[in-house]
Amino acid sequence: MSASRRQPVILVGPPGAGCSSAARALAALRGTASTDLAEQTAAGLGVEPELALVMAPEAQYRRVEEACALRLIAQARAEGTVVALGSGCLGAGPVRAALAALADSGGRIIALTASTRRLASRNGLDAPRSVALGTVRHEFTLMLHAREAQCRQVADRVVDTTDLEAEQVAALLDSSGARQ
Repeated sequence: MSASRRQPVILVGPPGAGCSSAARALAALRGTASTDLAEQTAAGLGVEPELALVMAPEAQYRRVEEACALRLIAQARAEGTVVALGSGCLGAGPVRAALAALADSGGRIIALTASTRRLASRNGLDAPRSVALGTVRHEFTLMLHAREAQCRQVADRVVDTTDLEAEQVAALLDSSGARQ
């Protein structure tokens, strides 16, 4: 089946859930393209992906992120690609509306999650921290819970990646109807 006839798949999830790596692995299994919102947003800002959140003011980052998310959702819908959307853009009403339209047309939206401990570890928050930084882990946990709730609202399925590698997540999604 051609890639243009494949069902689009959007992966959403909090930081560290594995959206980017699972999207690449799933796209490889499907023989289609994958795109990553964080990479596209950084490119739109003209900065390296690992620096985008600290180099751009929050409001500018979110504007560029929303525009990129809407473009990637439309592209996935047209081409049947796999998109790692993450969760930061889910606060934008137009993005949620675009995801609802994609789901109504048969696209899949999969929420990836993991235990708080695993997410903290994947984000480098499992090391001792200076008291000068305050309650970083507590703030991170609050953000995770809010983002996970947003992900569950837009998704048609939730997959726990706590004990899974990206290839295992991709195989699970590929065998469970993530493609036509």
